Amino acid sequence: MNSEAANVIVQGFLKGGFDVFDALLSRSYAYEAENSEETDAAGISGALEAAPVVMKAKILGGGGAAMLISMADAARIVALTMGEEAAKDALDDSDLGTLKEIVDGVLGGGVANLSEQFGEDVETEVIELQVDAGDGGDLAAYLGEGVVMTPFTYRADPDFDGKGFFLHSAALEARVPPTIAGGEEALVSDDEMKDILSGFSPDEEVDRMGGRGPMPDNINVILGIELTATARLGKVEMPIQEILNLGPGAIIEVGHLVDEPVELLINDHLVARGDVVVVDEKFGLRITEIISQKERIENLR
Repeated sequence: MNSEAANVIVQGFLKGGFDVFDALLSRSYAYEAENSEETDAAGISGALEAAPVVMKAKILGGGGAAMLISMADAARIVALTMGEEAAKDALDDSDLGTLKEIVDGVLGGGVANLSEQFGEDVETEVIELQVDAGDGGDLAAYLGEGVVMTPFTYRADPDFDGKGFFLHSAALEARVPPTIAGGEEALVSDDEMKDILSGFSPDEEVDRMGGRGPMPDNINVILGIELTATARLGKVEMPIQEILNLGPGAIIEVGHLVDEPVELLINDHLVARGDVVVVDEKFGLRITEIISQKERIENLR
């Protein structure tokens, strides 16, 4: 294990992942990683007993990473995402679908942050969610040779305190550039680390959710991601026979009333509604409503 490279991976991955948690759950999460150590199937099995919910990813070019959290923490995260007061004792298929969407964002955020630090593309081959993973041998084989395990804690006011484990393979350490894996210039100062861990103040959270106020510097990690925006006037289901009979002049009723708002979809997921306007002889959409966080999660299924 290369201790300095391992620290870069752990801190970079957790930072990117918890940035996504902050955005999804509208809370500021602080995390603290403990000492990293090489582990084996037996050590992973011990971690799985305490944290059986596994978020794991294969990395293109070799290696893998995983975050392990407890079932209680997973249920609490789902409840917060859905805007529910109390967490369930067990997760049903719908809850697991919500959790899978969260996992995609969290692991994607971690990998995106590593890409920014490394100065090269780090991409996931596959992202998976596994509950009650059981034997640590399977997860060890999934991650690859030289698995390193790092316990961590995370918390958010007023009453969220969680524990978990981050695992990565030696293949990832080999990709850490020497310029950031060693030397004093690679270290984050105490003041910078405090800024990272402090997150957003309550006032800034209100501004952020309302579309006002300053955005965090690390938002640049995801600002370059391109998404497809579509304005949908309406939709209708038609038999193939009717579609084949369509021709010039045919009229299709899309079930949309004149005074109803038009839907705005991002990557085919509903995020807002608005009114059609004309700007410089071109149609546009004036946003009148941003749908709630709960609706956005439900639309992702």
